[in-house]
Amino acid sequence: MLFAKSRLQRNSAITDFPTHNREKTELNTELNKEYIVVYAISGSVALIQKIDDPFSEGYEGEFYEADEWSELAPW
Repeated sequence: MLFAKSRLQRNSAITDFPTHNREKTELNTELNKEYIVVYAISGSVALIQKIDDPFSEGYEGEFYEADEWSELAPW
């Protein structure tokens, strides 16, 4: 198990992710990446790597899927 340590640096909260056995972990191999930060009610923090819009390319309707539940009526 690895532990991270957070600290304040000017107006930002900085979290340092340690290496494991002097080898880089997946969390700190890529520097200067942007992340979306999600704070949960339980106090946990999730860092989700920000990506470009995956739907920006492709033709109109490419990602459409037919409604397989159309025969079900709402109650």
